[in-house]
Amino acid sequence: MELPQLFKLLADESKYKIIKHLMRGEECVCRIAEELNLEQSLVSHHLNKLREAGLIIDRKVGSWVHCSLNKDLFKKLEKTFIKEFAVINIKDKPCSEHDICCALPKKI
Repeated sequence: MELPQLFKLLADESKYKIIKHLMRGEECVCRIAEELNLEQSLVSHHLNKLREAGLIIDRKVGSWVHCSLNKDLFKKLEKTFIKEFAVINIKDKPCSEHDICCALPKKI
């Protein structure tokens, strides 16, 4: 998954809360809904989106569905994030009036 798509997915507060909740370990869908005070159908909808993105995996236990984070993908995302946003990649280039300001509309 590319970082922009990940950011868009996690911009949804409920999906973000579900991910944070699952950082504690595997959890049953009904328990996630209960602890986050969300309707189970809404949690299932969000979990489907997260599953499609590969962020979570699930397993059936009888009639229950237990979900957990896809640790392998999170490790890969962590490395990608660090690589993309490492402090050493931030340039200390001062603003150049010619490069930046000339592209802006002139104030009258």
